[in-house]
Amino acid sequence: MKITGINIGEYRQFKNIKFDFTYPEDYHDESKRGKPLEKVCFIGQSGTGKTTLLNTIWDFFQVVSTSFQRLGNKQIDLNDEPYKTFRNVTIRCSYIENEITLDNSVFEKVADWKDLDEKSLYATAGFHWLNDLKIYNNLKELTRTEKLALYIDEAAVSTSKNLLEERDSTDRNIVSIKGQASSFSDTKIEEPILGLSEYPSEVLWSTILGDIDLYDNELKQFAANLVSKNSFSESRLITQISQWQKEHPNPRADLAENCLNQILNLLYLEVDTDGTESRLVLKTNYNEQISGRYLSTGVKQLLATSIPIYKIKINNGVILFDEPERSLFPDIQRELIKHYTSLAPKAQFFFATHSPIIASAFEPCERFILYFNEIGEVKCRNGVAPIGDDPNDVLRQDFGLNELMLDEGLEAHQEYRRLGSMIRQETDDKRKNELIAKRIELGNRYNF
Repeated sequence: MKITGINIGEYRQFKNIKFDFTYPEDYHDESKRGKPLEKVCFIGQSGTGKTTLLNTIWDFFQVVSTSFQRLGNKQIDLNDEPYKTFRNVTIRCSYIENEITLDNSVFEKVADWKDLDEKSLYATAGFHWLNDLKIYNNLKELTRTEKLALYIDEAAVSTSKNLLEERDSTDRNIVSIKGQASSFSDTKIEEPILGLSEYPSEVLWSTILGDIDLYDNELKQFAANLVSKNSFSESRLITQISQWQKEHPNPRADLAENCLNQILNLLYLEVDTDGTESRLVLKTNYNEQISGRYLSTGVKQLLATSIPIYKIKINNGVILFDEPERSLFPDIQRELIKHYTSLAPKAQFFFATHSPIIASAFEPCERFILYFNEIGEVKCRNGVAPIGDDPNDVLRQDFGLNELMLDEGLEAHQEYRRLGSMIRQETDDKRKNELIAKRIELGNRYNF
């Protein structure tokens, strides 16, 4: 399911606004014309609704998810709130070459649909809406192996606790771990959508990285069995364990090679594939292990967001990401969009950002600039600056911010121009040279 458009009547800070998430008919790649955008960037002033748009798309997938589950089990408890969004919002998506629309018309007959649950009339309407689309069997097959949507919000870093912290011996017991997650998993993990902030950290990572937990537990058990036989020399023990590891690929190696190391190398870090103190251990390029507690917030953000995107298979769905630039230096921001989209190349991405560096990684038609008009209403326009342009040009061309310097810089520039005028008018050579030296020093300091 790829989102192709949103129309909003009056909802939150929006009033009569439309978004078209398809490539224009004059797009330079003819094969993409009219098809859903592969990635979308919402950028704009604070309060213009970037996160609200992500939440609206998430509400759509919650409606799809709960309606899908209701079709499979009519007794499941549902929440009406996501459905209410579409009293004033229309959302369109494409799925299996069909155009799907969710809007107020779905709920016009809500009073007549009391056959399932009178306490959840909106959800009952959603049941009939999805049932009429005749896509249940396709969704059922799809969600056996992948998800429809993943939402990464500002709480991503907080989920890294059980990813990076050292585990004690009881934590390494995979049976115990799965036991902790079972009741939650029955109702949440098996849903066709996943929001990172909705899950306890241990449940989240024991599910996403269950293969690592299983590998560690089996390796530990294999080594314990060898030791218990008391018939192995140290060298033979090492040989046997090495042979076992050759026959059982370490899932950390896949994470390192295909998900994390390329971006971590920019920070002079990499995955320690031999480290089992926690689910994920990092080391420096000098082979020095770093405890998870000493990692920066930015590194934790990278780990806690990259791994779900890579491990949770989304090929025919959407990934929503709020502020990917959080706690990361500009040099890393330059690589973020390429990094994240490479982890799920068939997914449709929606990013909300304040960073012009992030925005510069998008085509103008993929960039949706939210702004307040003269009477305080939120409006939207596409970008102008080409993809890969200088972020300062993005600010100038897309936001009209012609002066990017602060007051001190503007005053220095005025002084620089004033000195130039004085030099041209000065007739005394000694005084002229003094002014030239002063102007050169000021120009070097501010790169004028």
